[in-house]
Amino acid sequence: MCPLNTRLMCLLNLNQYSEKQNRALSRVLDSLDHLEKRMNVHYSGKRIHERKDFRGIVLISTPNDDPFDECDVNTVKVWSRSISQSGLSFVYPFPIFQTEILVGVPVTDDQVSWFRSEIVRQKEIEEEKFWEYGVKFLGKVVI
Repeated sequence: MCPLNTRLMCLLNLNQYSEKQNRALSRVLDSLDHLEKRMNVHYSGKRIHERKDFRGIVLISTPNDDPFDECDVNTVKVWSRSISQSGLSFVYPFPIFQTEILVGVPVTDDQVSWFRSEIVRQKEIEEEKFWEYGVKFLGKVVI
């Protein structure tokens, strides 16, 4: 069991979401997409790279440098909602305390491109008990 008071957290994979979380997830994605369309009028010209709608599954991985951490999962699938050349947005039902993460974007069914990334924005959607994260790509991981 993962201690809840640690800086690192155990990650919850998509297939572990409760029925209630899955219903909320759909509402959150729809609501954020609607808000994005309204805000695009104001912000689209200020962005360096154009955002594209991307409601798909991506992987996130958090560094686990603590040898005493009891978490055995540090890579999970999450829903993304938009992507650009410089980053992406995803939703997750809990706060993520690390700012530096790895993001895996599926290229084909069996190939994933990994990016060193920084969480630059996080917003709690209290009524649905979800968080939205804005991630900036820092560089591609070469394996």
